[in-house]
Amino acid sequence: NLQLNRDDLYVSACYVDQGPSIKRIMPRAQGRADIIKKRSSHITVRVGEK
Repeated sequence: NLQLNRDDLYVSACYVDQGPSIKRIMPRAQGRADIIKKRSSHITVRVGEK
């Protein structure tokens, strides 16, 4: 993007953070319900130039 040479790039940092979780309801027996958390994550990759 910035006229960088692809061969000179390297991964300087890479980490995963917790993202928002979506709450869902799962019907159970006898009128009960359980909450299910569908988790997501944020992946960050930083690239440096040699």
